[in-house]
Amino acid sequence: MTDSRTQANERGLLDVQEFVIPRSVLEETISFLRAVGTAGAEGFVLWGGNLASRTCFRFTTALVPEQQPFGTPQGLLVTVGGDALFSINKTLFERGEILGAQVHTHPTSAYHSETDDHYPMVTLLGALSVVIPDFAQHAPSDMPVWAWYRLKAFGNWIPLEEGTLVTLE
Repeated sequence: MTDSRTQANERGLLDVQEFVIPRSVLEETISFLRAVGTAGAEGFVLWGGNLASRTCFRFTTALVPEQQPFGTPQGLLVTVGGDALFSINKTLFERGEILGAQVHTHPTSAYHSETDDHYPMVTLLGALSVVIPDFAQHAPSDMPVWAWYRLKAFGNWIPLEEGTLVTLE
């Protein structure tokens, strides 16, 4: 029998039709994103978890990488260095988890920017990229206006397809 990571390596998360997010993971994420948003900065959180079945991925962990927010004439951005990414991946590996989503904020509306498309931290096919508007100040009550994207190919993030479920528990 193969473990969740072996299954994910074969097709990524492309077969997943339901993503399950525990409230504890969501609350930890929102707490961090609000805190940095209060300072006028975007923030980034990574979610790890495992395949519960071939078509269901269950998030179990919210990890906050060491990050540096910046303001530029073109807007805000967050950078995460290679050492921080290595640390996140090592932690997930040791826990037997997969990096399945990246979550970050924007100061106004939620959308996937060109930077989001081409410089993701999550590169597993089928994984999620979630953008929360207004520095997460209204989260989670504003979940219907969050931007939910899925990686179909490198640099090709598409809006979450109708029929793909995101379930809170």
